[in-house]
Amino acid sequence: MTTKQLNKLTMYLAVEGICDATTAIWQTVQAFADAYTDLKTRVTNIQTFSQSQAQNTTGVAQDKKAARQAMCALALPIASAVHAYAVKTKNNTLAASVDFSMADLIEGRDVASRDNCQNIYNTANTNIANLANYGVTAAKLTALNNAIAAFNLLISAPRDTRAKGKTVTTNLQAEFDAADEDLGVMDDLLGQMTDAKFVSDYNNARIIVDTAASHASPTPPTPPPATPHP
Repeated sequence: MTTKQLNKLTMYLAVEGICDATTAIWQTVQAFADAYTDLKTRVTNIQTFSQSQAQNTTGVAQDKKAARQAMCALALPIASAVHAYAVKTKNNTLAASVDFSMADLIEGRDVASRDNCQNIYNTANTNIANLANYGVTAAKLTALNNAIAAFNLLISAPRDTRAKGKTVTTNLQAEFDAADEDLGVMDDLLGQMTDAKFVSDYNNARIIVDTAASHASPTPPTPPPATPHP
């Protein structure tokens, strides 16, 4: 939520406070009552969207990074074991297909990292019968396969979160626009109210205060020019 929107929401809440305390004064004017009911709905929606908008992608990105590290940590020892078996059996093609360092797996694009780990799994799984003496077990392959699946689910998570954030921002502005329309109706009908105090309190509540400016440090006074010595 922008500072301008936050200031406007504060004004909405102030209007709510006045109207909620004086229902007997305005509830007989049906159009005013209808607009106010809708305003309250808009304010609730704004607060809900604001909470959703506050969510950031930091946690999602950290989860993805951790999942990638876990996947690669499982894949590298298996790749090394398959490489050792390939060298022992003089299978150069097999050796080249699993010749990875940790940097090869952990750096670069997410999809490339996933695909390399998937290829390691597939190659080891194909040769599982020959890898027992090299420390590769079915349980280790299952753990790697599960880690690949977990990372794959998170690959697009930060982008998805940002996309959802853009949608929330659009919806949030639409709610502000609708709330302003409701207030416009209420403003037009204020002349139907006979209670002077309510009218005054309502008008005061409708003033938008710039909270950022009100909390800013005051500008220090300019010191007077120095008096030259004779």
